Amino acid sequence: MVDATTPRLPLTDAPWVDDSFVRRVRALLRTAPLHDLEAGKALRDGDWSPYDLRGLALAAVDTVIDHMGLEFGATGAQVGRRLTELARMSAPNRPIDEAERVADAVLSGLLNDRQRREAFALTYSDWSGRRHRRAQVVFKLLEEIEAPDGTVVLRATDEAVNLFVGALDRDIADAHAAAEAVLASQLRRGRLDQAVHTARAARVRSIQYSSTVQRVLDTTRHDIRQVDWRAKVPDLLSDALGHLEERLETERHLVTAVRALIESHDGGPAAVTLLQLIEDCQLRHLDLHALLLQARTTFLDEQERQRFTVAAEADVFELGEQLLSPLLERSAVDGGAAAERFLSAAVGPLPPRLVRLSDLVAALLQPRRADDDPPTGDPTELVDLGDDRRFPPEAWHDARQVMARVPVQGEVRLSALLRAARESAAGSAELVALAALHAFAPEGTGDAVQATDDGRLLDDPQFGGRDLVLRREVVS
Repeated sequence: MVDATTPRLPLTDAPWVDDSFVRRVRALLRTAPLHDLEAGKALRDGDWSPYDLRGLALAAVDTVIDHMGLEFGATGAQVGRRLTELARMSAPNRPIDEAERVADAVLSGLLNDRQRREAFALTYSDWSGRRHRRAQVVFKLLEEIEAPDGTVVLRATDEAVNLFVGALDRDIADAHAAAEAVLASQLRRGRLDQAVHTARAARVRSIQYSSTVQRVLDTTRHDIRQVDWRAKVPDLLSDALGHLEERLETERHLVTAVRALIESHDGGPAAVTLLQLIEDCQLRHLDLHALLLQARTTFLDEQERQRFTVAAEADVFELGEQLLSPLLERSAVDGGAAAERFLSAAVGPLPPRLVRLSDLVAALLQPRRADDDPPTGDPTELVDLGDDRRFPPEAWHDARQVMARVPVQGEVRLSALLRAARESAAGSAELVALAALHAFAPEGTGDAVQATDDGRLLDDPQFGGRDLVLRREVVS
């Protein structure tokens, strides 16, 4: 992504940089996730100052590398246990759950959980070529893959291995050869302690080389079109075989030299450790040799298997950003139509349920369901809660006075009683209406006041319905 606004300077005046400088900048950017972890610990809950998150991140990479090669990778539980133990050593007086949270935070940062485990993407300035442009470096440190036994494991990328051994931008074969050359020099000078550290770095390079070849074969098994078997992969395999031949020959000489030191009792414990590391590199190189021998067979088998495989061409889109957000910005009418079309395509057609004659006949011939059994148990006794306090005592008194106007031998309409109630006190009109409905109850209440309906509508500002006729019966 070139900044077109930057003018091209004359060659004599341009402050240019070479390509190696740009490679060092890109290599430095790959350490950014570790620095972000350390800088962000101040924002965590609690005091995380005793914990070195950068060191714990490198320990996580070390754990993953240690399980690669002879094993397929390290599980998240294995990495979490080691980080928790190291965190507890940093702050032994802190609770164990805090150490576990620290371990989870480090592993989450290396996997880039904040960006949904996508690759880290960082921009930088590239001044090479006598002009300025903004470029981007994209990388991962740890990634989750499925092992052949179905478990999900973590594997370290080439960037993570380079970061761990301190060679931030170096070819794998060159770095491995350089490490073994340094190791031979240290043996000749008797610097066994330093030779042990160099041997560990060489072992990591062996793991990295095996991981690179294994990744190519895994991609081939997944989709052979994603791997360049015309030029790139054959060159890789040829270089790997040549590299293996040199490394195995060098390691044989190193093993002979170290064993001589052990037999002469001049090496001490460091010589024993050094011998174990070199022999481990030999085993990994032998495994890599077997992997390289089966590479071309894997290519031919996958080419034959995938030749007639129908590739599903589908545009994968992000539901949140490309579907949900634009949908929420639309109106209800437009959004509803789009949502229905999406659901129809995503869910598929739903056929209507068909009625089968055999089911219908079986349902009709079922025996009649018996009546529900009557409820058992003691009947619930009603509790007298005293007078209803919803209406004030004055309203009750005025309502009784109004209802007393119902004549014995005559009749009076509900509308007249409601008008009289409103003239007496607030709230008594509602009580009068309720009393009229109670008198109109069809099941009979046994009260002296009875109400009948002659069809006239009630003319009242508050109540509607029929204008009942109320009369008082003589109770003998």
